[in-house]
Amino acid sequence: MTEMRFRNFGGIHQFMVSDEADLARIDELDPARWAATSAPLHDLHCDEAFLRYIDPATTGRVRVSQLIDARDWLFARLAQRDVLRKPVEAIAVAALDTKGAGADLRAAAERINREQKLPDAKTIALADVRAFQAASLKLLANGDGVVPPEVVPDEGAKALLTDIVAVLGGTGDRGGSMGVDGDHLGRFFAQGQAWLDWRAQAATAKPWGDDTGAAHALVRELDPKLEAYFLHCELLRQENPSPESLRLTSDDLRALRLKASGELEQFLQGAPLAAPVADGALALNGAINDLYRDRFEALRDTVIRRALGGDVASLTRADWRTVKGTFDGFAAWDGARPAEPFEKLGDDTVKAHLASGLRAKVEEYIALDLAASAEIAQLDDLEKLLLFVRWLVELVNNFVNFSAVYLPRATALVEAGSLVIDGRRLDFCLKVADRGAHKAVAALSNIYLVYVEVLEKEGGAVVAQLMAPVTGGESGRLRVGKRGLFIDLDGKQFDAVVTEIVDNPISVKQATFAPFRRVAAMISSKIEQYVASARSSQESAMTARAEAGVAGAQARVDAGAAQMTAPPPPPPAAPASEPLNPNSLILGGGMALAGIGAVLAGLFGVISSLKGWLAILGVVLVVLGISALLGWMKLRSRDMALLFEASGWAVNVRMTITRPIARLFAFVPDLPAGSVLDRKDMLPAHPDDEDHSVRTVVLVVLLAAVIAGVWFFRRRLGLVH
Repeated sequence: MTEMRFRNFGGIHQFMVSDEADLARIDELDPARWAATSAPLHDLHCDEAFLRYIDPATTGRVRVSQLIDARDWLFARLAQRDVLRKPVEAIAVAALDTKGAGADLRAAAERINREQKLPDAKTIALADVRAFQAASLKLLANGDGVVPPEVVPDEGAKALLTDIVAVLGGTGDRGGSMGVDGDHLGRFFAQGQAWLDWRAQAATAKPWGDDTGAAHALVRELDPKLEAYFLHCELLRQENPSPESLRLTSDDLRALRLKASGELEQFLQGAPLAAPVADGALALNGAINDLYRDRFEALRDTVIRRALGGDVASLTRADWRTVKGTFDGFAAWDGARPAEPFEKLGDDTVKAHLASGLRAKVEEYIALDLAASAEIAQLDDLEKLLLFVRWLVELVNNFVNFSAVYLPRATALVEAGSLVIDGRRLDFCLKVADRGAHKAVAALSNIYLVYVEVLEKEGGAVVAQLMAPVTGGESGRLRVGKRGLFIDLDGKQFDAVVTEIVDNPISVKQATFAPFRRVAAMISSKIEQYVASARSSQESAMTARAEAGVAGAQARVDAGAAQMTAPPPPPPAAPASEPLNPNSLILGGGMALAGIGAVLAGLFGVISSLKGWLAILGVVLVVLGISALLGWMKLRSRDMALLFEASGWAVNVRMTITRPIARLFAFVPDLPAGSVLDRKDMLPAHPDDEDHSVRTVVLVVLLAAVIAGVWFFRRRLGLVH
């Protein structure tokens, strides 16, 4: 017996299934030693028919026991198991066993090659099996016991089958058409005879001949309103109210006039058919609720006077029950109508089918179809076997180990494709059903995650939601709303839009400088707030001085007006108006700059008070070191297993992301072989362009001015001796 070799994938020793011998020993490995023990089927990107065969109970998941059962089923039908060493879709017919279930499959394979006249009769391929299946499903004998009209050669039987489908609806055939099975055939003949018997009773059930149905319809329609009218009359007789109390008050009428037409119509529908009277008789020519007038007059002229006599002038409750009793027999007959709509065919067609003797012919077709069921089942099993040869080892390796996740040239069955965004490829994309639920678990992985929506066309519906881990480089220009390109496993391209980001360190470099980026952002924000506050204070002071000047001038004008009656003294020199002093603006701006300088000087003073510039450098290096250490520790704690768990997988192992693994999932592709980089800028020079040397001098002068300004403010504050 060969050794069970456990290979190292990302620091985890996992059992690798390479051939039939390894596959034979997977049940020796305790499920706790499997990388994963169950997963949802919808996450696996492989042949859908294969997934149906793996999950015959339609649980929606694949588990360890199902994989072992599939292996046992496959081994029982293979004589040469070495066909499992490579994922192939065609095997030699000789690889099938000559005993038991394998012998039946071998015979089916030989028949497929023979009837399709394939050039290589010694090999059976999945594509050939499916082509033969598709052709056989269109035949009469496809094993399901359902006979569509178009597959039978007899025209009479075809007409019968067509009419059965029209009346009863038919049953779906394996070939996709609607047909007739034994149950539908028996039901058609039984209910067809019941329909004819029911139709034969029509003459005695219709007291007024062909007019009976329309008359009975009028009676049923107005019966609730007439019965309600007679109850109102009885209530009136019992209470004996005054005539005025039965009428609407002026307030009621006023309220009704304010209602919309729909509300008025609803009110009239609920109102009595006519005004109730104590004697309980309805005057046939009296006032009738306008909503029911036309139908009541039709009932009066065609039903009531025909049933009670043409000279009847009023209708009592007893009279109305006599009218209804006229149709009791018709109502009972109509209620016994068979549920099947045989009226689509008519009496003559139904009689012809029942007397034709075609029922026996159709039963023969159904029996012929059912006789092929065993043969068709062999075709399904042959398809199942070839799918297991192609996919089973690969699926097992996605559970026993996660080798396909770690190997550069392999693709795990859970992967959906590749995301191209921000100048890089993110090669590990998982489909996400519920982004919120997925993120709640995936965020614990300490990995930088990008969630995107995949669109087939601009403004179209979302095709899928994906998640991609960013394991290398930096965050760059990744942000919500950024667009990219998604390429699925078949090479089809889709637009992708970032909808959410889970921010975590991507590299040690990014983690190292993250505190300084945050401090810089904070300082920039504080300076902007301080400058805005200083500017606001200066503007407020200037406004106050202007208002004070205007108020003083107004007071002097009022005082002069009060002294106009007295002899004016020699007019004093007119006070000069106070113009806006530019020095105030300069002073305000200087105060703002001084405040900013004080903030910066204070910051440098606190740091330099430690032990000079070397201390500053030491503090910076300490912060850098601590940030790098913490970032490195967080990067080391990244766990891809949580991404699988967020998608519904039951995972046993911890999937640490090492440097080589990180490069597999996020990378900048190499240039094509033989590419040459031309360092010279190909844009033509313009006479108005600045000289690069002049630009460099300007930058140096600005930097020197900043340093001199910082030194000056520190000296003024006594921080430099």
